Amino acid sequence: MQNTLQDHMQDTLLSEAQNLQAPLQSNQMRDKQQHIRIEKIKLLYQHSLTPIILSAVAGLFLVAALWTSANHQHLLIWLATTFIFACIRTWLMTQFKRANPQGSAVLKWEKPYAISLMAVFLIWSAGLICIMPRDNLTAVFILNTFSIGLAGAAISWYSPLRYLQMATISLALIPMIIVLLTLGHEETFWVGIAAICMYVSCMITSVLLQKTFNGNLELAYDLEQAKKQAENLARTDALTGLNNRRAFFDKAEPLFAYCKRSQQPISALMLDVDHFKKINDSYGHAAGDVALRNLAKLIKTNLRDSDLACRFGGEEFAVLLPNTSAEEAMGMANMLKQLMASTIIALADENALSLTASFGIAENGETVEDLLNHADKAMYAAKNYGRNHVMSYCHISKQFA
Repeated sequence: MQNTLQDHMQDTLLSEAQNLQAPLQSNQMRDKQQHIRIEKIKLLYQHSLTPIILSAVAGLFLVAALWTSANHQHLLIWLATTFIFACIRTWLMTQFKRANPQGSAVLKWEKPYAISLMAVFLIWSAGLICIMPRDNLTAVFILNTFSIGLAGAAISWYSPLRYLQMATISLALIPMIIVLLTLGHEETFWVGIAAICMYVSCMITSVLLQKTFNGNLELAYDLEQAKKQAENLARTDALTGLNNRRAFFDKAEPLFAYCKRSQQPISALMLDVDHFKKINDSYGHAAGDVALRNLAKLIKTNLRDSDLACRFGGEEFAVLLPNTSAEEAMGMANMLKQLMASTIIALADENALSLTASFGIAENGETVEDLLNHADKAMYAAKNYGRNHVMSYCHISKQFA
């Protein structure tokens, strides 16, 4: 009966853990997909100036090729429209670069990009078909060649977003395919069939490229996240989640220099848990870990955002307090001392305990190391005084002067 109850409790805890983990994984996946989409939009804006220029140049050559067979006025109107939209898209790229959006703000730029691109491809496909002389097979085949070229450009330049890639390929080829199949000539009919095969090939290629492109972006994102996680682990105390010594000194140096430069006070607070060895001996090392985690949580909860805390080693913690005088640091230390004494930490087997600590405060020091050394001396003076006390380096230095 007891084993059945234990199994039920284990299943319940496992189910609850899975229920808590599911939303976290969902959020991580959503963040990943959004990051990838943002990167795709950035790539489109960063690399679209070249196809804009090339399309304008290609428009000139196309007009030259059709000049003898198509209406001059229609050709010039089409060319002018092409240049206008090229200018609009160039302005859009410039605005994006000037705005330099970051994060989710990039997503707002997707719609104007897509609309302007669709307009350009409509001009190139439907616009050209409108001015194309249907009775001139040479002109028809020239435009067919340009349509295939447009589809190829769409595959290469607009691969970041699949719907743009497939839409532009369709706009480039489908109108021309319809014309070729309905002109009533045997030659154009078979060219139309060949164009259908080309269209299917382009679509298959776009799908394969999209899978590869997405895979590369996902891999890059996963590697970047793994790097950040590794860096965070290297700079974080695994037990308490506070900064480790390396991270503390890396962050403390510029903080200390800023306070000195701006003539703001800066204080250090060191604390060491009293009789911590007795906790490990009486309740086990697991209980000691629970006690340290609870103390770290209490410290983080009651510090300001500007304060810098770390597990200095063992049961010893250090806090750097910018824009804080020694008197204010004493008040913060006494607050922490009272909170520690009044906080009951639940342990296994219905055991519980509360912690006390010896605190050292210092404000004077030419470097971060000096400041921490002074706070450390004050902390050991508090231990020698009987523990569970707050001592200031200023006071003990006067005693020994």
